[in-house]
Amino acid sequence: MLNRFFVIFFLSALFACEASPEKQSSTNSKTEVPNPSARQADQEEFSSFSRHHSSTGQTIYVPVYSHIYQQNHKTTFNLTTTLSIRNADVNRSFTLEKVLYYDSQGKIVKTYLEKPLNINPLASTSFVVEENDLRGGVGANFLVVWEAAEPVLPPVVEAVMISTSQQQGISFVSVGRVLENQSADSLNSK
Repeated sequence: MLNRFFVIFFLSALFACEASPEKQSSTNSKTEVPNPSARQADQEEFSSFSRHHSSTGQTIYVPVYSHIYQQNHKTTFNLTTTLSIRNADVNRSFTLEKVLYYDSQGKIVKTYLEKPLNINPLASTSFVVEENDLRGGVGANFLVVWEAAEPVLPPVVEAVMISTSQQQGISFVSVGRVLENQSADSLNSK
């Protein structure tokens, strides 16, 4: 009888100490109220970042490949290239002035823009070099020139190379590099 009493007492104590999940979540949960000062601080931080990293124009070099070598110097793997230009600024647009495609010898293969192209905030555009267009070679590249009337966050410029031929797939990304930058500070000092 005494053993039964201890077992019942032990089980009762055990269940009494353990709260149900509903009770635990309701007692431990906090309702987050949006903090206007935190939101304002985030906006000020973004504005500060924008001021220090903005530009009114750039010339960007993007290395790309119309094909790559496979196994040896004579066997190649053809690739489709997509040049992607994305406006990272949430408030201001910029204008693409030139998108030029060069081959391995530095000769212009193709001019992609007939006239300047406006890119709205958070918008993007792309240009494609088809898989069967091997004129660029393994040392192909793009030059992208853009300008803005007022300082903007510089665009994100990347190229994606891909192929799924020959029963295998390959893809990789090449990031643009700024060759020339017209900063907002240099504009203000004129």
